[in-house]
Amino acid sequence: MNAAFTLCSINYLAQAKTLYDSIHKSNPSWCFIIGLVDKNVTNVDLSFLGCEVLEVEKIGIDRFDDMVNSYSIVEFITAVKPFYFGYLFKSHPEIDKLIYFDPDIMVLNSLSGLENKLEGSDIVLTPHFTKPIQDSFLPTEKHVFSTGVFNLGFLAVRRSANTLNMLKWWQDKLGTECILDLSRGYFVDQLWMNLVPAYFDKVLIDKYPGHNMAHWNLHERFITESSEGFLVNGAPLVFYHFSHFHPGKPNEIAAYHTRYSFDNRPDLKLLFRTYTDSLLKNNYYEFKKVRCHYMRNEGKKRMKTTVKAFLRRNTPLGLKIKLSKLLRRITASHS
Repeated sequence: MNAAFTLCSINYLAQAKTLYDSIHKSNPSWCFIIGLVDKNVTNVDLSFLGCEVLEVEKIGIDRFDDMVNSYSIVEFITAVKPFYFGYLFKSHPEIDKLIYFDPDIMVLNSLSGLENKLEGSDIVLTPHFTKPIQDSFLPTEKHVFSTGVFNLGFLAVRRSANTLNMLKWWQDKLGTECILDLSRGYFVDQLWMNLVPAYFDKVLIDKYPGHNMAHWNLHERFITESSEGFLVNGAPLVFYHFSHFHPGKPNEIAAYHTRYSFDNRPDLKLLFRTYTDSLLKNNYYEFKKVRCHYMRNEGKKRMKTTVKAFLRRNTPLGLKIKLSKLLRRITASHS
């Protein structure tokens, strides 16, 4: 059996519903699960989603309370990803191939190509881009040094001992180190995945242009329309990742993106209009107002990260060494 899932809090359910609708239309045989990283304390009617909803408290994560209390909401939602993979494989022994999609993705074509790739590979990753960037617009090649070679808005795996070992390693890392702190070399779940091709076998780096097209690879991918749907560089567009797109800013391809606009990339207009219409139909603005149950002390968590980053950048190395030695003596005296 083939299955796909996404992760989101209630305020992202319009995106998750849009993703599900697109998969159900293009790949009706695939099972789809929404991992709800939230608690439905306001009794939002989830029946309209039309698919299984699995709340995060039900999957039995060790150190769950510690993760909630220490992680920001962005860190927490990304940290639970490998735990969902593990739970779904354990609770659904019939699942052979399992794909994670970020909720802000639309699947527009058959996933059979990925199914075929998973016949010979256990793990499929997509790099942010596959061709050099020759200008100074954002995003740049330098961004992947900080945020990761591979985009973890997508990950496809096949059930195997190799895959389960990777998931266990990833769970161990994200249980305590799914941190958004670039000053320390952390970017939530994504930078860890840089190590996967070195640590594990049967890892495919998938460069097919129709997989995980997004604003960061627009310099190498162009859309045309055909009687069979959208094509990217002449090949079927399987899924597009609308990362950092907001319907409230319809003239902006993505936040933090300066390379293109809809004026110089008119090929994107119909695709984005289709996506926007689906979000609005699925009550985007209503869900956007709902605060996630796990958003606790977000301001204090951000302040703590900011202060630590400042001290790391501005504390002289000699003082850091002295403080480190002092901390070790204090720790030893209390052991």
